[in-house]
Amino acid sequence: MKHIKFLLQAVICNRKKVKWAFVALMISALGCSKSNPPGYSGSPSGGTTGGGTTTGSGSNPLLSKEVLVAKNAAAADEDSIVTLFTYDGNKNLTQTEQTTFSNIAGASLTISITYHFTYSNKLISGFTGTVDQTYLDAGQTFSSNSQISSVFHASGSRIDYYVQSVSTSGSAPLPVTLETGNDSATLTYDASGNLSTLNIYQLSQGSSEYQQISQQNFTYSNGNLSKSINVESVSGIVTNTVTSLFQYDSKISAAPIFIVPGVPVNSTNDLSSSTQTTTGLNAQTISTTYQTNYNSTNQPVNSLAALTITPQNPENIATETITYTY
Repeated sequence: MKHIKFLLQAVICNRKKVKWAFVALMISALGCSKSNPPGYSGSPSGGTTGGGTTTGSGSNPLLSKEVLVAKNAAAADEDSIVTLFTYDGNKNLTQTEQTTFSNIAGASLTISITYHFTYSNKLISGFTGTVDQTYLDAGQTFSSNSQISSVFHASGSRIDYYVQSVSTSGSAPLPVTLETGNDSATLTYDASGNLSTLNIYQLSQGSSEYQQISQQNFTYSNGNLSKSINVESVSGIVTNTVTSLFQYDSKISAAPIFIVPGVPVNSTNDLSSSTQTTTGLNAQTISTTYQTNYNSTNQPVNSLAALTITPQNPENIATETITYTY
């Protein structure tokens, strides 16, 4: 997934590569952009037991639309991402609609993603989704369609695992058109109720056993997420290790971070900068600084993320501008 206010995989790192683990479809990284979570309307309440309404309360309007525009070093548009949010009468996030348009060396890629969320006892219980991709290059059009279904299991007031299935049809050269994804994950928490570990597993085609493809550990300091380490593997062999470090200013955060609705990674203060370092097959460093403007009710109005990527990727993304509508 490109950008929807949920944590983990890097937007820049996966702009042209869609993985079928739930987190890669649903979650974006602090290392590339920062914004207000859907349903959020106030200062963070703390804890990891929140329901589908994410975090916050009060009469402030809910986030209804987010627009992200990524520009390269020459200030030319590379990607644009528009996300719409829908809620029920209890302020539960029930649907997201996201459209992404990307330029790829003269070709174009359009991705449309729709998710429908369901809840049980104030926690997310599952979602279904559709992903449509269209790739246009030299007058030729290629397309794919994926159908996604995920079921979440809760232990007490916390989500402890999910199981996801994905089926895809389409034509090459789209990277996921010939894949069928079956994934699962386990979540563990520390004594303070913060998410401490996220393990992701994948059921390979032709196999009856899940193999672990990533393990992400989270560290907190002074009420903020300070570090995450994600170890990625293929067939039990480590391919990449992604280490993310986060810095904050003294402002009260208006944008807590979420794995999924109801599984927040709490941060007390406002994110000011981050560094994401990947070692292994895809070695890269992404350093980002953030500037967010807030309205009188402490809701983000717009954000600017300035990125330095070493080595540069073909897109050479330099800035991401995000605007919010309530």
